[in-house]
Amino acid sequence: MTPLGSALRASGALALLLLSACVSARGVPAFRTVVGEDAAIRARVERAIGEAEARRTLRAVGKLSVTGPRGSGDVRQVILVERPARLRLESLNVLGQAATLLVTDGERYAFYDGRSLDDGEVSSEVLRERLGLDFAPDEAAGALLATPRPVAWPALAIRAREAEREVSFADQSLRFSGDGELAGIESLDGSGAVRWTAQYEAWRDVPGGRYPFRVVLSFPETGLRAELALESVELNPRLETSLFRVEREATP
Repeated sequence: MTPLGSALRASGALALLLLSACVSARGVPAFRTVVGEDAAIRARVERAIGEAEARRTLRAVGKLSVTGPRGSGDVRQVILVERPARLRLESLNVLGQAATLLVTDGERYAFYDGRSLDDGEVSSEVLRERLGLDFAPDEAAGALLATPRPVAWPALAIRAREAEREVSFADQSLRFSGDGELAGIESLDGSGAVRWTAQYEAWRDVPGGRYPFRVVLSFPETGLRAELALESVELNPRLETSLFRVEREATP
């Protein structure tokens, strides 16, 4: 790491400590390390992973609110996901027409910016380059399906804040609400720095299982925050392969 990078990392850590102290001073308890809960937490994590693996496809519609270096705005969003890496992310204008559209079938992608269509072989950077979403398509599919990555036990740490629990592994931290629902995934790089976070709230029973109707994705590197307030969700619908492809003559 460069001296500048080290300084930024150190200043960021100091800022987090100061923020934590300020929050605690206002009466909100901080997470604290706990012991003796390994078996209970392992059962909770394995249940969350098992439930997530049952979510194979997703069709969701709602409002997307985005804030970032280029500004902020709200759009109506249609989301289709199929494991392992098929995505259709479509933002609609007030007329219900595609304002932007990104699709990938896992091998190729197409992106429509409202004026022209670009396509090519998919890469791990395509979502960052086109939408500012700093993760690969398979990571995006996993995050949108509220799926933790496989874990290796024992955990590095287990922390508690009242009824909430947070469990840390080498490449991710998972947070659970007091009722046991998965409340967040924090993806980490090899040095332990946060790559992206996903927050999950307002879980409901829907056709095909349970799903959170509020999803917040944050990307420290790009400074982007995307909040989904969903109106309708369907899990495990049959999705035609053509939905994840756009031919040039079929541009919206």
